Amino acid sequence: MQRRDILLGIGIAISGCLGGGEKNKYKPDLDPLDGYPPLPTQVPPRQFFDPTTFDVAKVNSQTIPLAPLKTVYNWHQRGEARFVDSRSQTQYERSHILGSILSPAPSGIGSSDPTSDWPKNDRIVTYCGCPLHLSTLRAASLLNSGFTNVYVLQDGFWEWHDRRYPLAGNDLNLAPQIWIIHGKTDPSFSGKTVWIRELQSGQVEATMIQTNGEFKSDIRFSNISLSTPISIEAPHRTIVSPLSSLIDTTIEI
Repeated sequence: MQRRDILLGIGIAISGCLGGGEKNKYKPDLDPLDGYPPLPTQVPPRQFFDPTTFDVAKVNSQTIPLAPLKTVYNWHQRGEARFVDSRSQTQYERSHILGSILSPAPSGIGSSDPTSDWPKNDRIVTYCGCPLHLSTLRAASLLNSGFTNVYVLQDGFWEWHDRRYPLAGNDLNLAPQIWIIHGKTDPSFSGKTVWIRELQSGQVEATMIQTNGEFKSDIRFSNISLSTPISIEAPHRTIVSPLSSLIDTTIEI
């Protein structure tokens, strides 16, 4: 497979239910903040992977390999990577990859972030639901902080969720509706980030402004309605409007 370049512009670990029919199949997680998943009772054999074949994303002067779901799942089941959820605390608490810690994009939570104590050469996988923008922002920040072995889950959290791979959290069956946000701004902001937030819960997604000034994001916020206020934060301006006025249209900002 030929590699493609993809251009993309509070530390917490909680207990909860296990998903995907995985109950009673995992050993105890003795250090919930280390990002390593607890090992299953039956560890699968190691699968060969060639990182030179992985697609890459270029973010904030960093080139980040995008690891396929099959490879990441094998790392997870063998305890061969630390997992970082780059979404909001609300999204993490509802459901996350088993063993992962919360370290929100772009930069975690400073010196108290769980990653601050991790060895710089350990393999780390970041993920989000976008499926790539928050996770690549967090991965770029980790690389800029000196980490050397950072990957992004290419397929994103919701593909992991839909396959019923190991999960933890308080509402594992919740799969929020997808809402498409499409907008346009000054092309001079190309490569910058647009942040999309549900203000009450803190749920967040992000997307990059393209060379023509357009941006698009598929948001999956839970427990929202068409009347829920949504914040669209561009580099120069922020608007807050009900969800109903932000979908099925092109937002000018």
